[in-house]
Amino acid sequence: MTMFPRIAAVVLCFMCANALAQDCTFDSPDLLLRPGEPGQPTEVLIRVYVVDITKILDVEQSFVTDVYFRAEWTDPRLVHDGPLPCQARPDQVWTPQVQSLNRRTLDSASPPQIRVAPDGSVFFVVRRFGEFSYEADLGDFPFDEQTLSFVIVSAHEPQEVVLRSDEAAVGMAERLSVVNWNLNFREARSGALYVAPRDRTVARLDIEFSAKRLTGYYVWKLIVPLVLVVMMSWSVFWIAPVHVAPRLGLAATSMLTLIAYRFALASILPPIAYMTRMDLFLVFASVLVFGALAVAVAVTYVADKGRDGLALRINEVARWFSPLMFAAVIVFAFWF
Repeated sequence: MTMFPRIAAVVLCFMCANALAQDCTFDSPDLLLRPGEPGQPTEVLIRVYVVDITKILDVEQSFVTDVYFRAEWTDPRLVHDGPLPCQARPDQVWTPQVQSLNRRTLDSASPPQIRVAPDGSVFFVVRRFGEFSYEADLGDFPFDEQTLSFVIVSAHEPQEVVLRSDEAAVGMAERLSVVNWNLNFREARSGALYVAPRDRTVARLDIEFSAKRLTGYYVWKLIVPLVLVVMMSWSVFWIAPVHVAPRLGLAATSMLTLIAYRFALASILPPIAYMTRMDLFLVFASVLVFGALAVAVAVTYVADKGRDGLALRINEVARWFSPLMFAAVIVFAFWF
């Protein structure tokens, strides 16, 4: 997004200006009332600049970020003759009282600052570092795309305050600490939030980013080894029926390896009630490996009954049937 460097420059200029700004001299209690005409909502523009995202945690369904929030609105009552913006206190002027709804742990990287321009434009900036929640949809894992969002609410009702933002008001650093993800701005949606305990509705703004998982790690660390484990189980079809111990041992080892991978996968995903694509692959791969074990037992039983011809035919059919079934499993799990 071409606006990212511009937004970063705006934030830095704002912080530098605050170092030079004089204190505002507003002292009227009326300035604590909402600006604007009665019956007309005050429009508040929310700007966001993501300095960094350090983690995206699948198990906790959260992400850790360092971010600037900037709220802008106009209050004609605050027009002043100063050559530069002045620094105001929260007890001097009205503010929309915005906060992040989906925060879990949140620390201030800098204290909130309010600047009032000579034309009455008000700028409220705060830098936050902390953990924010998101609702994960892991059905396509590890080829999934998640939605990370900042849910911002005001203490005022929608008929009093309208929170808005757009692509030009949202920015992100070009390089982020988080790995295995590709992030981009998606949309900003204004709306309302009903607060049941207080029986009132407040203004709401959702600023969403799309997070596309980069699958290289999972392909090489999970999928390729699992494919090799399943292919290893096919070796039992090429071992003579008289070698009972190697046939059963190889099939059982493949089965135990898949179970170990199942536990490893459970450690990187939350306990969800639905199956992911990787779950489907593991389940059907386990069925195929168990089938190889069952074939090994059946061939041994048939050969022990003196029906060597039937035992060899079962082996021959399994040699081509198992790869075909495994190919169907891969297509079904990862393409449909």
